[in-house]
Amino acid sequence: MDSKLFSVIDDQASVRFTGKVNVLSNFNRQFIGHIVFRNGEIVDALFQGAKGEKGLYQIFIQEFSLQSYEYVVEPEVVDPELNEITLPLFELKEKLASSLKLYQQTLKMRPPDNVKIVIDPEFIEDSLPVTSAEFEVLCALTEWNSSYDIYQHCNLLDHEITTALVGLRKKNALKILAVKNNP
Repeated sequence: MDSKLFSVIDDQASVRFTGKVNVLSNFNRQFIGHIVFRNGEIVDALFQGAKGEKGLYQIFIQEFSLQSYEYVVEPEVVDPELNEITLPLFELKEKLASSLKLYQQTLKMRPPDNVKIVIDPEFIEDSLPVTSAEFEVLCALTEWNSSYDIYQHCNLLDHEITTALVGLRKKNALKILAVKNNP
């Protein structure tokens, strides 16, 4: 897979790099995230508020969506206790690639960002079984109700959130409230 991010990861892994790779906006070189390496393995990532695997996934998805970033290598001491991401590098890259395929497949089912989603109270009374991903989304819905906020604050990957929302919708667990755009 041709990816600037994968190229940067491979370069840092080959030299067993320890430190951060800062992710900067190409437009104004503003800091928007980082990837933390220890001895060539990724141990953490942060991107626009998303941490760990989700942060790394978000960088990759944004790059796929034709966002262009600059990656700046910054050697530094990394806390030996930091282990937000524990997958070996080859498994992590495989997971990112497979997540990209799932993201592409579910993209057309993703609700618009301005749609309000609430839990149908009748569903709570029915107590139909839910998957763990659906439960995570229901938990997120207790705090946030816009589609945008759910995707930002839920710890699941985008395609997992979309799949869970579709599953919950099929179980009549959700009410969708369309928000009118201001002219």
